[in-house]
Amino acid sequence: MRVRAATRMGMNENNRFSLRVARVSLVLFALCLSAFGCSKRDASHAAPPAAASPVVAAPGITAVSGAKHEPLAAGRALVVTAEIRVTVADVDAAVARVRAEVEGAGGYVADGGTSGKGEDRTAHFVLRVPADKLRDLRAALAGAGEIISDAEHVQDVTEERADLEARLRNARVQEKRVLEIMSGKAGTIGEVIDAERELARIRETIERLEAQKRSLDGRIDLATVNLTLSAPATSAWQSPAKSIADAARTGTHAAAAFFTYTAMALATIAPTALPFVLLGVAIAFVVRRRRAPAVAR
Repeated sequence: MRVRAATRMGMNENNRFSLRVARVSLVLFALCLSAFGCSKRDASHAAPPAAASPVVAAPGITAVSGAKHEPLAAGRALVVTAEIRVTVADVDAAVARVRAEVEGAGGYVADGGTSGKGEDRTAHFVLRVPADKLRDLRAALAGAGEIISDAEHVQDVTEERADLEARLRNARVQEKRVLEIMSGKAGTIGEVIDAERELARIRETIERLEAQKRSLDGRIDLATVNLTLSAPATSAWQSPAKSIADAARTGTHAAAAFFTYTAMALATIAPTALPFVLLGVAIAFVVRRRRAPAVAR
């Protein structure tokens, strides 16, 4: 009886422990379901993601996404220099066309000239054209002939211009302060002279900086184009008669140049060599006179 009672008590304890474990498991499972449901409900009620804002490009950098792409050189101060060589059928006609194009674009011919004849006719010009019209000038040159070389050099002077403008602003502020001091204070003659001397120095600095700024702005606004126009070269086999005639003319010129330079050399040394020649002739004559009696004997 006692054994059965103990066995029943043990079974009751095990059943109670199992019930407790089951209850705890049910509670934990219910809590997990509740947490999962809350997270889904929070996610469903969360605000929609904000629309992606367009990428804003820094000055001088092209935006990757956005309504409009800005050029890389936006906001930069650039000095452009180009070297262009063009072959044209008629150099003189091309020169007139280039002048018209440059003047129509608002530029001017800074330097230039033509030389040679026929196939040797060439023209070289230094053109100053607005930087934004350089592409149009290239198109006009391509229409006038064949561009055989085109090189471009770009110098970024943004920092130089900013430094120049800052120095100019500071000089103008100094000028204003000196004028205020001179107008509001009555000092001795020496102080007045010193103030006027300082004002003259500041104004001289302002004038120099303004001249530098005008020069720099001109280099930025107007691109420099070194242009060479020439006739296309022809091979000898394309015009044999003309090539032979040119060779004969070249040979004739070379022979004439040889004889001319030889005559010039003789004419140059003759005044110096003539006394020595006469002295030699005289010596030879005396020697012959002395030998003649000996031979007669």
